[in-house]
Amino acid sequence: MNEQFHVLNDAYRSLLSRTSPSKMSSHELASSMFTCVSELTLDASDGSHSQHQDQSRDPLTSSNYSPNPNGTELACLVLTLVEKISSKLTSQQLSQETSLYFKDVSTVLFHYMDFMSKLVHLACCKDRLLSHLAAKSVSSYVIFELRCFNTVNQIWEWKCLQVLQNRCSCNELDACTWSLTTVLKAVLKETSEYKPGTLEKLLATFDTALTAAYSQLVPVESLGHGNSASYPSSNTADWATTLTNLLDLLEVLTAARFKLSTTSVCFTSSRLSLIQASALLRIVHSHVHYFVKKQVLLLLKRILLQKAGEDMGFGEGSSLTHGDDHMTSDILTLADDVLQAVHTDWLQCVPVESVAFFFGGTEQLCGGSSDAFDHVMLRAVSLVVLKSLEYKIQSAGEKGVCNTIGIHGYLSALLLFLSQRGVQLKQGSHSCCWVSLVFGEQDDDMMEAAKALLLLYLHHRVSSDLEADAACVVGGNPHCHFLFLLRSISFDHSILLDFLISTETCFLEYFVRYLKHLRDDWEGFRTVCQKIDGSDRCKLSWKISQKDDQLLDNLREELQQSLCVSRGSVSTSSHSGGSVTNVDPEPAPCLQPSLCLPSGSATALASTPPLRLVDYGSSEESETEDGDLPSGLKQDRLHSDSVVHTHNSHSFDRTVMCLTELRVVVTRLQRRSLFPYNATSLLKLLTQIEAKK
Repeated sequence: MNEQFHVLNDAYRSLLSRTSPSKMSSHELASSMFTCVSELTLDASDGSHSQHQDQSRDPLTSSNYSPNPNGTELACLVLTLVEKISSKLTSQQLSQETSLYFKDVSTVLFHYMDFMSKLVHLACCKDRLLSHLAAKSVSSYVIFELRCFNTVNQIWEWKCLQVLQNRCSCNELDACTWSLTTVLKAVLKETSEYKPGTLEKLLATFDTALTAAYSQLVPVESLGHGNSASYPSSNTADWATTLTNLLDLLEVLTAARFKLSTTSVCFTSSRLSLIQASALLRIVHSHVHYFVKKQVLLLLKRILLQKAGEDMGFGEGSSLTHGDDHMTSDILTLADDVLQAVHTDWLQCVPVESVAFFFGGTEQLCGGSSDAFDHVMLRAVSLVVLKSLEYKIQSAGEKGVCNTIGIHGYLSALLLFLSQRGVQLKQGSHSCCWVSLVFGEQDDDMMEAAKALLLLYLHHRVSSDLEADAACVVGGNPHCHFLFLLRSISFDHSILLDFLISTETCFLEYFVRYLKHLRDDWEGFRTVCQKIDGSDRCKLSWKISQKDDQLLDNLREELQQSLCVSRGSVSTSSHSGGSVTNVDPEPAPCLQPSLCLPSGSATALASTPPLRLVDYGSSEESETEDGDLPSGLKQDRLHSDSVVHTHNSHSFDRTVMCLTELRVVVTRLQRRSLFPYNATSLLKLLTQIEAKK
């Protein structure tokens, strides 16, 4: 046993150093590896693959299986070595001599010793470590054959089809779905490295079996308030793992569809997450672990955002609305399922737990706040509902959205859900701040939500003459959303510039659409600024009226702390050789809109200039920004942060100045060909808005 260990260890170290073992031939190494694995399966009969085998006598599937620890360790080393050999050969990272040596080892094992059958059997055993290492070894070799020889391993294919088409144990399901997901991921990540048609061939092979497996693994009860779906397994932990693997596979299948959407090929298994989304929605109020429900909603969110597989490194796919012949109808089916679920009070069944304060934890640390709810879950639910409404509106208009409640009703239901799950608005706050509260930690999701709400508002206003006040009731006024965004970044135009340049969010699309709306509804924005600033003053007045000087002292301390932590809360501007100290009365950039100083009530505090993400005017060749500002706005810039107000509200003045400064910087970058795209249309909009001041 020790001799075998030294042989395997020497081979592994040689492979890592990209050399061949000098003490044995390739046939000797292959024989030693085969022996170590065979000893674990020695008691298994030759008919181990038969459906009629008595599994109670199989040491690898029996619950009381207890292998020799030394034998298990050797087997694990062999499995790791096999996986590493296949990976190195696939990536062609070895020298010619070393590559030939390990190709011989692989050929002897898999072509002359039927090693794949042993690995597949190990992959389905109850020992989680052995099962996972065996599944990795199997998948690695399948990828090697696909890439180098354009062939699909028949033993692996047969086993996966058998497991998917029949009611098998969770261990077998887990191994096969994980392995199939891994192989598909590898092909999707490096499609150009495989022969054309490889992905289509894989999908065609497993299409029917995957469709059958999906129908077996998802809930069968009808959706309804108070009903909970059940699963054919008493071990909820094992079943949660199985569902997690299935959801990963569904995302890969959906990403594969996006990848192939320019062709006429469309497989049923790649459509499942869209055309049978109602089954996935049932998982959310079933008796499975919370993380599985969360994974379901994150999957639906990524599909609706056209980002399926993005976290897996597949790159960008085609648009949902510009794919194969079924794409448009399938996305509408998904949107219908979501909206129908919301209409039947599905949101009331969606759980949102408190945030775990440590990795993998389920309990809070001592002293942890019970109000720290899972914002990842809140964002996922919100975007699933908003994007479903957006797609439905774009396709069928207002009539396509359940006439019984309409857009206003769905937004009301969403706001109710959020308020019941911890998004509480304090006295004097504005309902539209829910976007900042929920999405404040995730810029890309916030922009998607703001864009969807803007489209819904514009459509609803045209179709039903929606008033701004009515939109604010359900948190759907785009003017409020934009103002809260500016307040959260302390009206720093350089951060807006970062958003415009970045490709990680849809800010450019949202910003252009909003600027058009702002241009057409200038007075509406002015009114919103006045109301929100007035609301801040009311909160301050309410606190001041609370009794005595001690409370006033506490309030002053609170305000000073808020100013200190706010980005750009206090700045010093130079003018005519002197120094003018400006105080920013805006709230700190936290999730909850907070206090705002009223006119003339603050004491000026000296501090450093506001921090910016990037100093776009720091180069020696750059002109000063004031040189590009209109003369009428230069003086306004000096006092835009001061507590002295004109007839406009403070937020209104700062917004105008922020957009003006943004226009100046974009113009300068565009003039020097430093802007990443043609900003002519954007600059035209900014100029039109600037002229309205």
